[in-house]
Amino acid sequence: MIRLGVVAQLDLAAARCSVSITQDLVTGPIPWLAFAGGLSVWAPPSIGEQVLVLCPEGDIASAIAVRGIFSDSNPPPASTAIFHAKMADGSIIAYDPAAHALTATLVAGGSAAIVAPGGVAITGDVTITGNVAVTGKVTATDDVKAGAISLKTHKHGGVQAGGAISGVPQ
Repeated sequence: MIRLGVVAQLDLAAARCSVSITQDLVTGPIPWLAFAGGLSVWAPPSIGEQVLVLCPEGDIASAIAVRGIFSDSNPPPASTAIFHAKMADGSIIAYDPAAHALTATLVAGGSAAIVAPGGVAITGDVTITGNVAVTGKVTATDDVKAGAISLKTHKHGGVQAGGAISGVPQ
């Protein structure tokens, strides 16, 4: 038996959902199809999401919910040939292979963290809009500039030879 239904309840701890197939027929808690091997992805279905219910040998007690059916209630998040993952809060991760562009857009107040004990390497120019705080050493192989002042080539005026100490950069 194969039937269309709508997710009616979720038990996230057990990774199960109940599916309403008709007004009178609701499955018990059943698993949903997911990536659950070496690549494991946690993306539970949403209440109201349309699913396909597969019942091996017609036994609804051993049914599985197959996700991935767009509907009027849950339309596709994009209409282009890009990878587009939209989260429930509106945050988006997208990749456009034609433009070779990866974008992560978080909702207001959103944050991102990269934890990489082995380090992070970025190849390419980097533009930052906002403040930067660094805990630790900053090393540069080329010049560092603050406004028009070069760390390597700026001069200090009013310096006397000998043991005098210069003033602040001008």
